[in-house]
Amino acid sequence: MKRLVALLLTATMIASLAACGGAKESETTDTATATTEQGESSEAAEDVDDTVYDIKVSGHPYIHALPSVYAIEQGYFKCEDPTVDMYSGGPVQNEAIASGAWDVGTTGTGGIVLGAVGYNLKAIGFTAPDENTVDLWVRPDSPLAKCTPDEMGVYGTADDWKGLTVLCATGTSCHMMLIGLLEHLGLTEDDINLIDTSVADSYAAFKAGTGDVVALWSPFGFQAEEDTDWVKVANAVGLGITQPCVIVATEDAIQNDWDGVYAYLKAYLKAAAELNADPEGTAQMLYDFEEEQGISLSETAAVKEVENRPFASIERNEELFTVRDDGGCEANDILLVFAEFFEGQGKISQDDLNKLRENGMVDTSFMEAYMSGK
Repeated sequence: MKRLVALLLTATMIASLAACGGAKESETTDTATATTEQGESSEAAEDVDDTVYDIKVSGHPYIHALPSVYAIEQGYFKCEDPTVDMYSGGPVQNEAIASGAWDVGTTGTGGIVLGAVGYNLKAIGFTAPDENTVDLWVRPDSPLAKCTPDEMGVYGTADDWKGLTVLCATGTSCHMMLIGLLEHLGLTEDDINLIDTSVADSYAAFKAGTGDVVALWSPFGFQAEEDTDWVKVANAVGLGITQPCVIVATEDAIQNDWDGVYAYLKAYLKAAAELNADPEGTAQMLYDFEEEQGISLSETAAVKEVENRPFASIERNEELFTVRDDGGCEANDILLVFAEFFEGQGKISQDDLNKLRENGMVDTSFMEAYMSGK
């Protein structure tokens, strides 16, 4: 079994040392009822207050940023700067941490791993997953398109892939999926020509004739299905790769405005639950949001996006961020799998990996406060 798949299959058995330690506890005692993704109600922390926080929010112009935008629009989270700053992906979003450009937000798996290494970024919740919508595509005249897929849905052999030019945003979920494919074939990045470009630019460049293979996440894959005759030659699900998107907070924000970060998390979870409960309305909201962000998205693609990427429920987040007797938690186990994956591919060092194992990539104090009704 290939290394990545083996790591993923054993994720729940990983014990992380000091991985799930929390920051300070909030003294807030408000309580309320939040709607779950099934439309049911459960006792949870108060989801809005009248405090205006000096907390800056970030995201990517995709579905996982939608609850942030919705929460601010609905007044669930009041902040001095109501703008949600959008970044094309995790790497550029992480670079902005150093200048204090943002405090909280959402990112992909690659973003949290590299952000934890470079800036001690912490995951405080999980949100819409990536794996159902991260794929590799070729044009119909590609030799790969004529191959028979293997048991993991991969078209072509190692020899077929060697020397191909692949458009892929590095340090992202697309990049993880690409490396997983190469590992499955017994190849490395040295065996292909990798062009690092954003997913949106990759899509446009591939339509213009650049490259042999393109790595896409939604909604671009859905657009490819509607507007092109491209062939999907690999996908994250087929490769056995789980790719959560995460709600994150910077080290500075956690240390200096814990209550503000907590207020944001509560607002985000409330918004996500409401969006899950109204898929039709959420699809229309996503369509409008993508239009505002300059991303072409059909109404059909918006519906597919909502269907394939539901926001993680409150109950699931409780499971993920509950600290076990060994000090670990499922959320950190999942993220450590990808940290090990990155280390094996030379994207982070062994020292980086050891630090992540020791310090963890999650802060459970916010979810613990939420579930206790504080």
